[in-house]
Amino acid sequence: MTPLVSVIVPIYNLAPYLARSLDSLIKQDYAALEIILIDDASTDDSAAAIRALADQDARVVPVFLPANGGVSAARNAGLDVASGQYVAFMDGDDWLEPHTIATFVAALERGPYDLVTSSFYIDAPQPRPLPARLRRDRALTRKQLLRGMLAPIGQIRGYLWNKLYRRSVIEAQHLRFDEGVAIMEDELFTTEYALATNRFYFRGEPGYHHVVRSDSATQSLGILGALPQQLSALWRIQQLIRATDRRQALADEPAKVER
Repeated sequence: MTPLVSVIVPIYNLAPYLARSLDSLIKQDYAALEIILIDDASTDDSAAAIRALADQDARVVPVFLPANGGVSAARNAGLDVASGQYVAFMDGDDWLEPHTIATFVAALERGPYDLVTSSFYIDAPQPRPLPARLRRDRALTRKQLLRGMLAPIGQIRGYLWNKLYRRSVIEAQHLRFDEGVAIMEDELFTTEYALATNRFYFRGEPGYHHVVRSDSATQSLGILGALPQQLSALWRIQQLIRATDRRQALADEPAKVER
């Protein structure tokens, strides 16, 4: 049986961008999708666009939040209703090449791996070409994955949208997004996921288009505005990694023999 993939898309006042974004999801080569569209109490026509698409395609699961709670609350609402074997995330103003989900699933199952991450396009406004040296497929250790996630540049990064997760791990570890964190909430989530798993893979061929907008939530904060929250999130991530390292070190210690 073809595994179902739940694609979680938080949406807040993105009506001008939804036609291209959602059309790229509907037209994926991989048909076994559960497309979860969470309207975070938008004040534009986003909710109407979600309803219209749900009427057209039975794979669409619309979720309408009664009050604006932010992107983490919206993603948590999506996780609460997700039923797929695998989970992917997408931002409501980004878009996918038709092969994206299919190649993610094929790579995850080929390992099998616990998480697959991939290179991506930055559309600012046109996609920037990726050099061939960044397109090499390879297995990753946990250390390599975490290093790539926390690096300020590169093709792994801490983003959610260039990764595919196993929902069984998310539920077994009771993973949800911290709704009190507005910056790097995705790195926190993926760090917790990575620390609970062992098998990772990097797909060099990009399929996800991340659209850079000057009016997005992250861009509007600016570098200085985002810095305190970034430092706080990085501190929490380092604490998680250290705690896991300590537990592993204790587990690796030889048992003491009583004399």
